[in-house]
Amino acid sequence: MSTITHFILPADDMERAKKFYGELFDWKIEKFPGPIDYYAITTTAENGEEGLGGGLVKREKPQDTIVNYVDVPSVDESIARVEKLGGKVVVPKTAVPGIGYAAVCIDMENNTFGLWECDENAIMNQCESCGMPLDEKTTSKFDDMYCIHCQDQQSGELGTKEQVRDGSIKAAMQFMGQTREEAEKMVDEMMPKLPRWRE
Repeated sequence: MSTITHFILPADDMERAKKFYGELFDWKIEKFPGPIDYYAITTTAENGEEGLGGGLVKREKPQDTIVNYVDVPSVDESIARVEKLGGKVVVPKTAVPGIGYAAVCIDMENNTFGLWECDENAIMNQCESCGMPLDEKTTSKFDDMYCIHCQDQQSGELGTKEQVRDGSIKAAMQFMGQTREEAEKMVDEMMPKLPRWRE
């Protein structure tokens, strides 16, 4: 039987949310390694045993709410069942490299929930030019190594290094809530590691 495995808590102000939940429930909230603004939440039961874990993330849309993730044997099979039963997939299957796969769905009562499949071999397809995750909506029609933002979908021309850098900085500021200085630092560290820009 599937069970809830973790939850994601969106916040407008990460520091304010960390302070609130840390002091209210004595939750341990620590920054997850890597460039993404994600904090791991550790909860503890009354008897001292570790409880359900979660994550604190930057709210992307005003309507974002807490999402509970249910552990399933296969995200692909569960997505098919969700759609067969009348639900909708709002975030397609996405890899969390080295950890597993996730998807977000809505049931027929308009409740949002997540699907989670553990898989240490999970890999994320990403654009070799900007590092953006690739899925059926973002993969270039010309070359599956690049995203629709790095490869023009009319001409097939690839963006220049400066164009890709500028687009990645703007995306980090918009979707990750970073300052321009933080975004520039992250992008300048990340780009030389991507296949297209390796020297």
